[in-house]
Amino acid sequence: MDGIILCKDIKKDFNLGKETVHALNGISLSINKGRIVGLLGPDGAGKTTLLRILAGLLIPDEGSASVLGYDCVRNAESIQSVIGYMPQKFGLYENLTLHENMKLYAELHQIPLQNQKSRFDELLEMMNLSRFPNRRAGKLSGGMKQKLALACALISDPDILLLDEPTVGVDIISRRELFGILRKIVDKRKSTVFVSTSYMDEADYCDEIVVLYQGQIIANGAKDSLIEKAKTVKSNPTLDEGFQMLIAGAIPLPLKRKVPLSPEAEVVVKATNLVKRFGTFTAVDHTNFEVRRGEVFGLLGANGAGKTTTFRMMCGLDAVTSGSVEICGLNLHTASGKARQKIGFVAQKFSLYADMTVKENLEFFGAAYGLSRAKRKERIHWAIHEFALENYQNAPTGDLPLGIKQRLSMACALLHEPEILFLDEATSGADPLTRYDFWRRILDLADKGVAVIITTHFMDEADYCDHMVIMQDGKTVASGSVTEIRRQGTPKGAPLNDITEAFVHIIQKKETAS
Repeated sequence: MDGIILCKDIKKDFNLGKETVHALNGISLSINKGRIVGLLGPDGAGKTTLLRILAGLLIPDEGSASVLGYDCVRNAESIQSVIGYMPQKFGLYENLTLHENMKLYAELHQIPLQNQKSRFDELLEMMNLSRFPNRRAGKLSGGMKQKLALACALISDPDILLLDEPTVGVDIISRRELFGILRKIVDKRKSTVFVSTSYMDEADYCDEIVVLYQGQIIANGAKDSLIEKAKTVKSNPTLDEGFQMLIAGAIPLPLKRKVPLSPEAEVVVKATNLVKRFGTFTAVDHTNFEVRRGEVFGLLGANGAGKTTTFRMMCGLDAVTSGSVEICGLNLHTASGKARQKIGFVAQKFSLYADMTVKENLEFFGAAYGLSRAKRKERIHWAIHEFALENYQNAPTGDLPLGIKQRLSMACALLHEPEILFLDEATSGADPLTRYDFWRRILDLADKGVAVIITTHFMDEADYCDHMVIMQDGKTVASGSVTEIRRQGTPKGAPLNDITEAFVHIIQKKETAS
């Protein structure tokens, strides 16, 4: 095999609790210069393991790998000096400014001092971050943080970029911008990008795709190969459907509500003139909405729009600057204890205890919610069965694949049977099969009368919402049903946009106007 990235019969096992996980099971692969290659696969397929081996950070149990002619075991330090590597949790220092973060990585890569400023300016311009050189990284939106992380990975002007899900939690507009940057780099310098992703639409930006499943390559080639098998059962299948066909052997039926939302349903969440300021910065600016029992309500917007801040105020985690929040008729400020008992919350960032096992986390949250010992035992048994956690009960939570962590987060949030469930990007980083399973559960909860309020960057998930609000710069810029949002996001006289393009049009139109 020829190529600047080579793998031959790579195997890697891990012990997870009492179970041995075959993360990679005989991977052979060749990647040529000057291409963007997408690495797709469900959670736990082995994507991160493969990238870590190629970066010289993990030793395979069997087989061999090389990058630019360097052996990934014997020449790990040489590889790390010539590649750009961006792990899922990239090491940005939130108390340092953009320039200070970049300077740190420049020093690590021994970039001469006289070359640093021009390189910083070039990268900040490329990432559209040149207005914020002295802003602390912790004050950036999610999309801006990912762009800064990419800039740091590019400091040494590497020939190869290994990117592990760089767009997780990033809005559709920022994701398009980021892949546009990667394309310019590849076209200009003939660099090679090997990038894992959970967003199927990003396969459109790749020259080639590799699909991993249970540690093995099940598809490798042009993006059209992803949908080839699905064409045997459906005309014009989507990339999501092609992925599901490859993995599961079938395209699942579309999810639908069994119990449609009643227009007469009781209002259980009410935000009135909600405002949140941090010093002179207004994060949320007079937001108003209502959510009814059994409703799926979407709170959408680009990174930094104010969605998470709104969520935190609705759950009583952040103080409200002005305005009010009512939960089941209870004022969250004056009756916070009673109101919070009615709420379940899955945070944007994984918020469980990494050093505790799955069962210990469930025990802890059951006790925190005030469940009696008997009730706690009953609900933990339900959670383990309902979320298919039997094989992970005694595994440290920090070692779990992302999809399993997300299932555990939702299980903990539902232990006390809340009337209202807040999901802040709960499916971020999840593959189509995992997201399908999540939404099956979410719609089932809504059918049973639970109000579900969700933020997401997977725009196809907005189609499941009864109503939604689109936020930008802390303000509501659009609201209504899916059909109403599509109308608002379609230029006059044009065919009706799908929900993704409608969202993009609304945001870009607002940006142009301001």
